[in-house]
Amino acid sequence: MIRVNLLPREEQARSTSSPGPNLGALAPFAIIPLVLGIIAVSAFLERTKLTALRQDVAEVREEVRAIQPQVDRVNRLTAKREELERRLDVIRQLDEGRFMSVRLMDDLGRHIPRYLWLTNMTQAGPGQVTVSGVTFSNLIVADMMMRLERSSMFGPVDLTQTERGEIGGREVIKFSVVTSMIDGESSSDFTADAYPKEGN
Repeated sequence: MIRVNLLPREEQARSTSSPGPNLGALAPFAIIPLVLGIIAVSAFLERTKLTALRQDVAEVREEVRAIQPQVDRVNRLTAKREELERRLDVIRQLDEGRFMSVRLMDDLGRHIPRYLWLTNMTQAGPGQVTVSGVTFSNLIVADMMMRLERSSMFGPVDLTQTERGEIGGREVIKFSVVTSMIDGESSSDFTADAYPKEGN
């Protein structure tokens, strides 16, 4: 079949040179729907995650409300136990202090020489005891100091005060000494009035 182009040459040239569609210019318009679709999917996924997290938080809060009475009970029992332990510690300390005071007084009584009387015994510091008393001679005070140093409960003894006084019209020597307690015997505070006693 033979085709004959009857258009003028100018029209033929214009028809031959007419450009086709510009694909480069249409590319951005094709990408926009794709980007919008990706954004929509991401937003949907994030919304789904947020909803799931809110549900988890609500479930956890509900569980906390359910076990709160048990938690409160445990806290009350813990507080009562701590209070009981504190009271038991106080009782133990009192018992230890009472036992130690009895031992100290007994040991002092066995090391007091004749014609010497104790008037007071106090704790002067950690592990230290001040002993005060009266007697008739400095020699008797020195004898007591040597006896205490030979004791298994006391360490070195230092004389801190001596002065002359009078009791019942008779001259006496008032004295105070400081001694340290051997390790294991100084765990509690105490203050005791020593009774006058004539020693061995």
